[in-house]
Amino acid sequence: MCYSKEVQLTTGSIIVLLSLYYYIHYSLKYESIQKKWLLPFLKYLVLAYFFIGGHQLFEFLSLSTGNQVIYKTGLMLSMTGMLFFMFSLEKLYNRNFYSKYFIIGIVGVAIHMFSVNMEFKATSFHLSHSSVFIWASYWMLMFIYFHICSFLERKKLKEDISKRVILLYVFAILDISFLISAIYTIWGYYQFNTNVCTDSPSIWCTFYVIQILSLPLFLSLLPKLLNAKPIKSKLSAKKALVYFISAIIILALLVLILPFFDCLTLKYVFP
Repeated sequence: MCYSKEVQLTTGSIIVLLSLYYYIHYSLKYESIQKKWLLPFLKYLVLAYFFIGGHQLFEFLSLSTGNQVIYKTGLMLSMTGMLFFMFSLEKLYNRNFYSKYFIIGIVGVAIHMFSVNMEFKATSFHLSHSSVFIWASYWMLMFIYFHICSFLERKKLKEDISKRVILLYVFAILDISFLISAIYTIWGYYQFNTNVCTDSPSIWCTFYVIQILSLPLFLSLLPKLLNAKPIKSKLSAKKALVYFISAIIILALLVLILPFFDCLTLKYVFP
């Protein structure tokens, strides 16, 4: 049976409501322990969760109405969420990673999406996205760039205890659901013909509800793991370009894997 509508409504609602609760709770907590400099980070992090949850709710509305505008708006919310994760990283490091320039690509993807027909349908507990190659590729590009900056710039944090916060950060906000969904998708491909290309984005988004449940652990430990606000700094333009090109190369290697799952069709790439 197919429960995708109910699942998207439930997961989206949980993420949105808990995001609001966490923001209120931890804002008060950080103020009470004199850690107000964590509030900008908390704001961007919660906004990222809020947009991801909004994406889930728009997937529910997309299935309920079949409306293309609602569906594409939901995809844009997801991309905006990833952008705010990048902004939260900049606030955590107090370091400029040029994340704002990804807005240019987001606008380009939006123009493309709203100019073509994009098919979707309910599948099991998630959606099947028939033509989201460009959207998914750009989302992954931001995801990869985020991780490159997270790990390669840890050396800028002077204390070992501060560096540990980054490992907890990436797993608490993104990587737990990514790993679980990747394992599930590959297992599903061999067990019941899950389409890796069209199904994996929504599988990941659906499993993302796990991250909202792991977030309190990170937010509770953060003031202890990051004792003081890092010194304000800026990534050099040359290094940012190297990171960006590296992200493109990694993305290209991931795309090259897709033909092994027999799902990289022309219709999927060019709707």
